Amino acid sequence: MANWALLDLAMQAMRSDLDYQFTDQALPENLPPWGVLVLESHHSSKFAMNWRTHEFVKIIYVWKGRGEFHIDDEIHQFDANDVIVIPPNTRNRIIDDKSAASSLYICCISTQLFNFEPSLVGSLKVRLQSRRHGFTNRITSLLRRLIHSQRKPVATTSISMVADALLLLQCVLELESRSQIKLQSNSNERSVMKRYIADLPHRFFDESSIDSTSQRLGIPRRSFTKLFHELTGETWLAHTRRLAVEHAQQRLCRTELPITSIAFECGFRDLSTFYRQFKKLSGMSPGEYRSTKS
Repeated sequence: MANWALLDLAMQAMRSDLDYQFTDQALPENLPPWGVLVLESHHSSKFAMNWRTHEFVKIIYVWKGRGEFHIDDEIHQFDANDVIVIPPNTRNRIIDDKSAASSLYICCISTQLFNFEPSLVGSLKVRLQSRRHGFTNRITSLLRRLIHSQRKPVATTSISMVADALLLLQCVLELESRSQIKLQSNSNERSVMKRYIADLPHRFFDESSIDSTSQRLGIPRRSFTKLFHELTGETWLAHTRRLAVEHAQQRLCRTELPITSIAFECGFRDLSTFYRQFKKLSGMSPGEYRSTKS
């Protein structure tokens, strides 16, 4: 019983440390001039949504919770890690399960981006993809990239967001678990690895596993792990998690973003892992770190 009591106290402390920004209603969906918008919607227990219709494509990733998507006359049950596509000019609303209010990441994509392929919009159908592991990894990776681009406006923000939004749509339509991008065959493994490590601080959130990364780089897994440790002095997992925590530290100090948003942005799929890794490397919880550094 003592262990359960300690666990309960730890969970209570974690919940009090969070600074969720709950919403009782659907967020406004006002697209910027380049036609791509990412929304983060954490629903309260009082969340209610009226029917709405939009002229853009909407891709929704369910991070947490469960409920129903009502789309025209159809009802689609959803759960955590599901992805749904809502075509333009389709009446829709969300009804959460009262015992499990949802947290959603929503990408809105203007149909003007499909002018090069007018038939694409007409071919879009309501699609609900449930818990495909590789597919979900790719979707969350692209959403994190979109979030990073949207939150750091630079000259190329519009280009990067449009490119990633189209990749997101391609991934949904074709059910591609990941892009199989091969580097030039004349590059040796060490130079490939050096370039990969140098670029990793800018894309650590995009990495899902050693297997997928070694496959993408064209390096056998055993050679990858040995060479990575030789060049960095760390394992791949330890290195990527350290980069994620360092990024989280910066976001905690420089922004007022909710801790749950920072955890997602840094590549963590659940808060318990984020808290555990953050405290392991920082010596304190994210909330304590923000308080001491602000």
